[in-house]
Amino acid sequence: MPNLTPLLVAGLLCWCSFHLRAADPQLPLLGDSTSGVVSLEEEHRVGRAWVRVLRAQAPLLDDPQVYGYVENLLSSLASYSQLPDRRLSLVLINNSSLNAFAAPGGIVGVNAGLFLNASTESQFASVLAHELSHLSQRHYAMGLEEQRRNTPWQLATTLASILVMAAADGQAGAAAMMSSQAAFAQKNLAFSRTNEQEADRIGMQVLANAGYDPKAMPEMFAQMQRSTAYLGQRAPEFLLTHPVTESRIADALNRAAQLPAQGARDSLEYRLMQTRVSVLLARAAPQALSQYRDAVRSHGAPAAHYGLAFSALRSNQLSEAAEAAATLLEKDPTRLSYLLLQAEIRIKAGAGEQAAQQLDKLRTLYPGNHAITRLLANALHAAERYRDEALVLREHSRRYGEDIQLWYELAEAYGLSGNLLGLHQARAEYFLLKGAVPEAETQLEQALKMGTLSDGDRAQIELRLKEAKQIRKDLQF
Repeated sequence: MPNLTPLLVAGLLCWCSFHLRAADPQLPLLGDSTSGVVSLEEEHRVGRAWVRVLRAQAPLLDDPQVYGYVENLLSSLASYSQLPDRRLSLVLINNSSLNAFAAPGGIVGVNAGLFLNASTESQFASVLAHELSHLSQRHYAMGLEEQRRNTPWQLATTLASILVMAAADGQAGAAAMMSSQAAFAQKNLAFSRTNEQEADRIGMQVLANAGYDPKAMPEMFAQMQRSTAYLGQRAPEFLLTHPVTESRIADALNRAAQLPAQGARDSLEYRLMQTRVSVLLARAAPQALSQYRDAVRSHGAPAAHYGLAFSALRSNQLSEAAEAAATLLEKDPTRLSYLLLQAEIRIKAGAGEQAAQQLDKLRTLYPGNHAITRLLANALHAAERYRDEALVLREHSRRYGEDIQLWYELAEAYGLSGNLLGLHQARAEYFLLKGAVPEAETQLEQALKMGTLSDGDRAQIELRLKEAKQIRKDLQF
């Protein structure tokens, strides 16, 4: 588990405070009363620098299928929101606790544990809709305006606390959040409640407009409140920044009653991804396998068979995994989740070439699909087709340039295929995404020393070095 030192957190506080105060109050955006404090572009810059620190400290969940599911859901909800800036960046945290958060610049973070606490897709979507509403209403910029009259440290402290909670088990972040909030007493608490009420109201409308049952939001609140009672003093991280009260639940129920209630409640795809996450978070894959064997014998629902196949794969029981996947495909032969699971099993079984052929056909049907493309790269790697793997990943990086694992795998593919220039450049991007600017600069400087560079390559590397220096400046504490 990462160790966030007091020095790092103090540095983040200084950085946030300095950069947020640096926004030019003389250049407001027309029609936006909050951008007199901080512009949309400044928020975006703050968020991109902050998320580099987050990637370096938090345990990320690298599962393209789960990521693709959440990204698609987030994008669908965002299309119904009032976001003035649609540049969103999703971060999945490998943490079993209940938490989701938003940060300036369109950063949306989701703990994997949210899947375990949201019973239905509509409940899961309600949390995302709420966080999107904090972003669309620019509550961070509004907070700055309030803090100018009180203290410039509140937003910086909040960002640091979110970082601690995302990177650790929540207890350290809980202490940081509570201690930071204690100094602001009733006035700031009331301001926070106003923001929460607004995010509830707007988020519920987004939820309904996107085709979900709005009652999912008060249901999720009630579920979180029950989890608080069950856990005693150790409340979920989400509730430390989004406190749930009886009156808040009642308000949400009243608002939901005024909206159409014919929306979707759940989906099979959510059940499958929920199952996938439960296996990924299991302490031991054999225990999960035993659990899903029992579930298949008990009711045999598709999600149970999926859990059996995936946990068997994770336990290296490949025959059992293949058999369970075949059962799923027999009933639903075109479902992409089942086909991807089958490809994963084939890769693990040493049939990388067969999996690559299957995934290449799927990619023609679903061009640009994140899960297909990343899995295709894995299949090509297993088949020792490293040059083809690099081509696939390089093309995909144009759309998923913030996928840190993609750059790691691309660097490896370049190295194995003998492309030293590509190796240095991919390593540089990997390091930049986690805020390790000196390491990135070293890679780019080594690339410049290569004697076979074209004029175009040299110009591109020199430009990236300049950009790296700007990133370093943004990250200086």
